[in-house]
Amino acid sequence: MFSEGFSPRSRTVRTLMVLLTGFLVTSAVWGISRLEFHDNLERSTLDLRFRLSPTPGQADSSVVLILLDGGSMDRLPWPVPRQLYADVLALLQDWGAQVVAFDILFDLPSVYSAVEDSMFGEVASRGGTTFVMALLQREGSPIPSNAVIPSTVTGDAGLDSAWYCTPPNGMIARGSDLLSSTSDRQDPDGVFRSIRLLSGTPSGTAPSLPLAVAWMAMGRPEIQVHPHRVTIGDVSLVTGDACRLQLRFHGPAGTYRSFPLADLTAALNARAMGQPCPVDSTVFMNAIVLVGYAAPALYDLKPTPYSPQCPGVEVLATAVDNILNGDFIHKYPDRVSIAAALLVSALTALFLSSVKRISLGAMLAFLPTIALLLASFLLFRQGYWLETLWPATSGILTMLAGGIFLFSSESRRKQEIRSAFSQYLSPDVVAQVTDNPEMLVLGGDRRRMTAFFSDIKGFTGISEKLSPEELVSILNRYLTTMTDIILDTGGTVDKFEGDAIVAFWGAPIHMEDHAARACSAALRCQEAHSVMNVDLVRDGYPELVTRIGLATGDMVVGNMGSEKRFDYTIMGSTVNLGSRLEGVNKVYGTSIMVPEDTMRDAGGGFVYRELDTVRVVGQQQPVNIYQLVCRSSELADDAEASMKLYAEALELYRKGRFTEAADIFSSASDIPSAIMAERCRAMAVDPGDGSPQWSGVFNLMSK
Repeated sequence: MFSEGFSPRSRTVRTLMVLLTGFLVTSAVWGISRLEFHDNLERSTLDLRFRLSPTPGQADSSVVLILLDGGSMDRLPWPVPRQLYADVLALLQDWGAQVVAFDILFDLPSVYSAVEDSMFGEVASRGGTTFVMALLQREGSPIPSNAVIPSTVTGDAGLDSAWYCTPPNGMIARGSDLLSSTSDRQDPDGVFRSIRLLSGTPSGTAPSLPLAVAWMAMGRPEIQVHPHRVTIGDVSLVTGDACRLQLRFHGPAGTYRSFPLADLTAALNARAMGQPCPVDSTVFMNAIVLVGYAAPALYDLKPTPYSPQCPGVEVLATAVDNILNGDFIHKYPDRVSIAAALLVSALTALFLSSVKRISLGAMLAFLPTIALLLASFLLFRQGYWLETLWPATSGILTMLAGGIFLFSSESRRKQEIRSAFSQYLSPDVVAQVTDNPEMLVLGGDRRRMTAFFSDIKGFTGISEKLSPEELVSILNRYLTTMTDIILDTGGTVDKFEGDAIVAFWGAPIHMEDHAARACSAALRCQEAHSVMNVDLVRDGYPELVTRIGLATGDMVVGNMGSEKRFDYTIMGSTVNLGSRLEGVNKVYGTSIMVPEDTMRDAGGGFVYRELDTVRVVGQQQPVNIYQLVCRSSELADDAEASMKLYAEALELYRKGRFTEAADIFSSASDIPSAIMAERCRAMAVDPGDGSPQWSGVFNLMSK
């Protein structure tokens, strides 16, 4: 029936289907991730990681900035005389600065005097100074020899190439043993997150300003350029395309210690006048100093992950720090992102399909994505960039797509369950079975329950007197009435066999009061049957007499059959006993018969009459049988009197005093007493089982 929906094999198939869905979703998302807009979104997640975990304490304190900010522009002449820059450079050298880099393009002669250009170059020639130049693809000056750096390039390092440049003024350029470049570009979304380290030129390999500064600060070690890696002495830098280094920003603007240029000129004036220095000169001992613009009017503010406006020289300072300390962002290659996406998608699918409740599975399915986000954040804290957007999107979309698939299949299966079992189970039980379909897996469960068997007396003879249409009409009316009562009391209809009904209480929903429910249902069936008989007689049909047998005890309940087709049914000796007791009713003229276990488990809400001790066909163990008379509150006085007489006679009967028992049975005014009186008279004449070996157990010879 529903074995395919609940078998382990089917569960495995569903899991594989969800996994396949996850794989298809991951493939689709991977294709989308190749588009530029997705890259911009991923870079935004990188910015978020920066902002969530600033590390200003890790910024190299030896990197110091001299800024031409708005305040300095107010206090200094404009353009700033190059003589002033020369004096500041000399002051920094006197204070012990290790390297000084000017992020200012001095490509034009001084507007004040050529002498100051010459003096600026002379001070720079004392060592440890670099000036910047702009690299060009066309139309510029040839690239000078002091604009290249000794390096070994192996393989296709993917360097950008430049053919010309805009170098500093010749007198200034001659004073520096190394020129460097700040020609660079931001990411497609306009944010600076990486920097180009080297460029290929006809003269050799031209360094960027950060690389040139770091190289000089490290003592000018050997440089080797490999595809996706640059080695400077003992420091190995992992690079991306075009020899770009992914920067690790430690914080927003102001992370590195800085001084306004005007403060340095004030220090010059104080020294000339013999006054205390307004600047802490010890900061510059062995420092790496970068001089650049910070005033908005000078248009050198760059967007970074922390701020839309950060002085460009501070971006360069970040790069210098990263190179010196090997503290940059390692971006995992695409294959790692693909593996992460597949793993997240697979785990999402497994979590989603491993739990029977889709809502709980959906909650668990979030765990792989959450774990990915947490792992990516922790890795970022260690300097590693693991793509999160498309692996996380794969996990979420796998959950959504897999959830839709499972929900649709679950809804379809639940509808099948409702359609099939609504005829056999009460609505409450159907709802619970629908929510817990594992109750219907192939196999049996041993539990204590109560079985119900009913049959119409002489139904074969009745059916011969009716047309097929009349027979079907009456039978449907009868079965509907009986079934409604069974379902209303929480019972399960096992099967219909012609006019017979097999039902049980206690499965698939466990219930402690299954015996009481069965007894109540049996009495209600007889009451409804009596009402129905009035209508049948009025319509010219014969009355129907129903016999019911109940039995309580251990039995096996479950889906019996094959994986292709099975029935939810009950089996066991207790079930056989219930079936036998339904037929035993005709021996004693009763309508509802129960064994002692049913009477005991049902409790005190009902009235029973002990009828006899019998051995039914097919079972060796004697059974005390009882007539279920009525509810405790409904016992009539005449019925109670007859029951007392029956009990007295039954005691004599069991002692083999059949004549005395027959007399007392005869004084009671009901059918079971009359039947027992006749049996006692016969046994008084022909002892049979009433011989000296009489055990008080009556052996039934037929079903």
